[in-house]
Amino acid sequence: MKSFLHSLTIALGLTCIAIAPASSETIANSKQFGIAPPACERETQLYLNICASRWAKTADFLRSLIYDEVYSQIPESRQSQLKAVEKTWNSYRDAHCQELSAPFQKGSIYPLLYLSCRARVTNDRIADLQGTNFSQITSDVTTQRLAKILNHEKMKNSVGQRQWLQYQAQQCQFESLGFIETSRSAKQCRDRLAEGRLLELEAMLGTR
Repeated sequence: MKSFLHSLTIALGLTCIAIAPASSETIANSKQFGIAPPACERETQLYLNICASRWAKTADFLRSLIYDEVYSQIPESRQSQLKAVEKTWNSYRDAHCQELSAPFQKGSIYPLLYLSCRARVTNDRIADLQGTNFSQITSDVTTQRLAKILNHEKMKNSVGQRQWLQYQAQQCQFESLGFIETSRSAKQCRDRLAEGRLLELEAMLGTR
């Protein structure tokens, strides 16, 4: 995986992006999945925006490769289910990142916020596809923090939240049928995805 990512970096000319390990051996010690955040040569807004764009594009390219690999390895009878999950995830990613960056749409920081959000959510999807994404927070704490944010921000009926709930249901149903080697219960899947949603919402609040 490392050699593949290194070749990918060279091929795309991504000189300001560091590659994070994506193996299951390192995932327990790191919250990074897929492509690591960019380390830009300069801290100007223009450079940060450019690096965020490269980060998002590279993460999405890696996701597409992993998706294609998973798709080719599952029974044909389940491929339509994976397509539906991926379509819902795409809708969630777009809606959530638009909601996160909407207050800054007319500012120079908008590309950085929007594209960084897409990269983060894509990295989570990479980990879900690989079966290397595990919960770090207890389910009770996640539930409490998530409920507080949704109630306070009145986002329960937002497009992003509706799309995420649909993605959570579809992804956990897909996982329950054993598309990955790691055996997990439906509750473990729901807790893991809820944690990812919590961290994204907290990142959103951190920009406000």
